[in-house]
Amino acid sequence: MGHLALGALFARTLDLDELVLMPAGQQPQKQGSTAAAHRLAMTRLAAEGLAAALAASHPSTQVIVSTREIERAGPSYTVDTLREMRREAGPGASLSLLIGSDQLVRLDTWHAWRELFDYAHICAAARPGFSRETASAPLRKVFAEREKSALGVQSTPCGGILIDDSLAVDISATELRATLAHAQNAAKPPANLPEPVWQYIRAQHLYRA
Repeated sequence: MGHLALGALFARTLDLDELVLMPAGQQPQKQGSTAAAHRLAMTRLAAEGLAAALAASHPSTQVIVSTREIERAGPSYTVDTLREMRREAGPGASLSLLIGSDQLVRLDTWHAWRELFDYAHICAAARPGFSRETASAPLRKVFAEREKSALGVQSTPCGGILIDDSLAVDISATELRATLAHAQNAAKPPANLPEPVWQYIRAQHLYRA
């Protein structure tokens, strides 16, 4: 639900034409990921609910599920994805990478992280307790140099950072997986998981203890 809330937030804040949900392929910083086919299926189920909600509240945004990364061979680097998307969108379109603040403060551990700004803006939703001071000094310098308003992101192609602290959703994917490991027989899904995704997880026997 945190991912969906982040997408809905920036769909409204940036008046997005398209909101692309993209399951990662082979994640370089993560081992033992759930099979890509399952993650894609769950993303599609979640996207249906998000699309319905946005159709009522913000109908100008089209929700798209992309298989771009899971179809790519080898490690799935975000910079490669953004480079491809920039080439397809052209030099003038405003592109934004939407992430949580937990990833923002460790952005300098990503592959070729400085090049991300050559292709897109980076927009982050701050979780409760977020502090820029937890980022490295070089990264804090980048925050200061590149921070933009929503209008600044909308009106330029790439290169900025937008940090939004209005979401206040504190959901950890690690904690959710731990909850799922012991909740397979529960009558209702965890509060932070869409019902269709919960039913898929149960049917496919995923995330069991």
